[in-house]
Amino acid sequence: MRKFYIFNINKEFEILNKNDGYELYRQMEIINNLSRDEFYIAVKIYETLVSPIDKSKFNDEVYNNHKNSFFYTKYKNNHMINNYYKDEESRLVINKCYLILETNILKPSFIKDLINKGLFVCDFENKDYFWLDSLYSS
Repeated sequence: MRKFYIFNINKEFEILNKNDGYELYRQMEIINNLSRDEFYIAVKIYETLVSPIDKSKFNDEVYNNHKNSFFYTKYKNNHMINNYYKDEESRLVINKCYLILETNILKPSFIKDLINKGLFVCDFENKDYFWLDSLYSS
């Protein structure tokens, strides 16, 4: 099961890093690895890179796209899909600062809800990163 952190990057940084997200990933990784003593610094760096997410809008959009699916469940900000036919287990958690997507497949159902929103995805455990729009652009 992979765990992806999804960030709504500020437009200025999105334009600067759209072609190569490595530097942006390194900044996010540094923030992720800072100690509790450096929390204030991490917050300041994070606030310059990332825009807040409209939590209620995202929750409503995901819910409306999946509410008629037999495989979909929702509890507060947690959206889950357990599709036994596709062998998909996916969980999307919507926070104000970032999204967390845990999934066992390469292109989970929730990805389609997030396309075209300028979101940047990091998998810190596997050292992977990409712009979400790039998944369906090819």
